[in-house]
Amino acid sequence: MLLRKAVNNVFWICCLLALLFSYFDKSLKHLLRRGRVRQLKHSQTIHHAWNICFFTAATIYLTLYHKLLINPEIANQSSKYFPQYNNTIFLTACDVVKFEFVTMLLVAFDLNGAVGRAKHGDYSEAISKLFYASLLICCFVLRLENYSVLLNLYLGIFNLIQELLLLLSLHTKEKSDSTLKLYVIFIFSSWSYLFLNVLPFEFLIPTLYANSKELYLYLNLFFWLWYCSCIWNSPILKYFYHKIYHLQTNDCIGGESSVRCILFKDSPNYRHYRSVKQAYLELKLFHDKSKISGSRHREGENSSTKVLQTIKCVLAVKRKLKRMRENRDQLCED
Repeated sequence: MLLRKAVNNVFWICCLLALLFSYFDKSLKHLLRRGRVRQLKHSQTIHHAWNICFFTAATIYLTLYHKLLINPEIANQSSKYFPQYNNTIFLTACDVVKFEFVTMLLVAFDLNGAVGRAKHGDYSEAISKLFYASLLICCFVLRLENYSVLLNLYLGIFNLIQELLLLLSLHTKEKSDSTLKLYVIFIFSSWSYLFLNVLPFEFLIPTLYANSKELYLYLNLFFWLWYCSCIWNSPILKYFYHKIYHLQTNDCIGGESSVRCILFKDSPNYRHYRSVKQAYLELKLFHDKSKISGSRHREGENSSTKVLQTIKCVLAVKRKLKRMRENRDQLCED
């Protein structure tokens, strides 16, 4: 019954988020057209702006949630001689209704994001979002309120920074390579701090050594699956992937630049634009080659005509000289 209710809530929240995104998409497209932004950038600009709005609201709400609801309970547990929890991160829910609402909203947002990623062919990102949604559901089943809120708060801040940098890079001039490199350095630094420092020591290791092994088995499983998928989609691995596999300029959206490959998403619109551009360049090259071969053919015909005319002129001159010698000999005999 509880699972059925949760699935029903997630479904309706997904529908509500889809309607809100549709209205947001139409409104922002109108503004982008008036601002004379290139049509190829519309889809990604709207996607980044939508994520920025959601993560900003989520970060503010979760900060207040943790400060007003969870911190007093942590202080209460810390003041006891025999606290209920060895690690306050495993503090159970003190307000189940609010915790359920937050979890269902975040799960619905991740499911919508997974569908959008799969629609654009980015299956690794879609799978990562599904793993994270499963992790949030597992936290809700175990009533790990502090665990879930802190995890979402850290990720919300990181995603907000990343989406802002991606939006800025999308509208940065193409010749500003130093600015794009600075954006990539910020993304590398924030990702490394969160996934190599905060998450392992505050979440992964404490979860491995939790008291109830049976209850936390699924939590460990989904956390490790999601964490490994994040490592797979990390900007560091994207850099090495670009250096190893993107050998031609047409292999990715960044061309020869690894910085652009990391910052820009390879959407279907960009893939279509690249294929059309490649076809145009090939057609232009073929046309230039045909012009060169045609001009060479005409030059060959002209040169053969000139040679033939030269031979005729030489033969005519020889005949004239022969006749002049014959006439001169006859005059001498007379």
